[in-house]
Amino acid sequence: MKRREALGLLTGVETEVTEGEAPKILEVLFYFLFGFLVCFKLTGIFVFHDMLRTRVLSFGTYMLANTDGSLIQKILSVFTYGSYVGGIIGGGALAFYYYYARNKEKLPQVITKTSTIYPSDSIGDLLIIALVLGVLGSNLFNFLESPEDYKNFWQDPFGSIFSGLSIYGGLICAGIGFWIYARSKKFNLTHFFDSVAPGFMLANGLGRMGCQTAGDGDWGVANLAPKPGWMPQFLWSSHYEHNIIDYDPGSIIPNCTEEHCHFLTNAVYPTPIYEFLMCTAVFLILWALRKRLTYKPGMLFTIFMILIGIQRYSIEQWRDLSGRGLYHVLGMGFKQSELISIALFLAGIAGTVYLYNRYKNAEPVNHVNNPG
Repeated sequence: MKRREALGLLTGVETEVTEGEAPKILEVLFYFLFGFLVCFKLTGIFVFHDMLRTRVLSFGTYMLANTDGSLIQKILSVFTYGSYVGGIIGGGALAFYYYYARNKEKLPQVITKTSTIYPSDSIGDLLIIALVLGVLGSNLFNFLESPEDYKNFWQDPFGSIFSGLSIYGGLICAGIGFWIYARSKKFNLTHFFDSVAPGFMLANGLGRMGCQTAGDGDWGVANLAPKPGWMPQFLWSSHYEHNIIDYDPGSIIPNCTEEHCHFLTNAVYPTPIYEFLMCTAVFLILWALRKRLTYKPGMLFTIFMILIGIQRYSIEQWRDLSGRGLYHVLGMGFKQSELISIALFLAGIAGTVYLYNRYKNAEPVNHVNNPG
């Protein structure tokens, strides 16, 4: 974003900002409550470690204890498990830091001036949009494909929310949120989405390594073929010992006294590793093209659509999605992600052809002074 801003392709919006205000009591109180809640739960993990480790207390119940009663009682049930000492210390420290920082900037007289806010200054807002709409969208698309994942929602809402997430749902809903935000700020939409596309692919790949190390069910079909001598075992198949969903309850690790003592009887393809490698490759391709396509705004994003469609459709052929529902189109059954992959691929092809013809005579942008 900063590179495109330096080239004058991404412009900011002027807004009035106030400087020199003294910290407000309500703001200090908000930071205390926020810090208290976060530290209350984080330090409480150490207090209730033994109960969580032996599964006497589930993590979902720890994060959001369920009680019968009014909405207020349900909200207050969040404070059932945790450490009040840790919460008070953490909340107090955060509130003090905010008060100290704001008070240090206080001026004898408040100043109101016009300042230009650029897209690169809006990363904090974009992170919140991505977090909220990403999680909600992931759950919406997962619910449309597997509503049974939410049958115990009211008993364990926290666990249900993270029981199954659709990356496409998060991408689409967060993308809509980005589009609305960028339009409201009058940012150039094509350059804006060109800027965020490579980072999404890298983040998606890194996220898959979390799936791999946790063993959250995002693995491949059974791989019973003998391993080639030249290939490392971790790339060929895995039993996903200590997987966090305790899959295959009949297979127990001998002499295991910790939590999650299950493993898969039949080794499966470690598709999260494959997806990490594929996403990283797509990221490197987009990163290599970002300067060459700067003078063709929107094309980097349409190529992103093509590549993510290919990547996702390909990995779906290896993944174990036996419990997923199928969508029937023209007499053929497709997984939800396959349909979206095909749509993205076709839309990306059409968009790339259109933009190539539109900008084929455009002059490349000089990057000599903007190497980033």
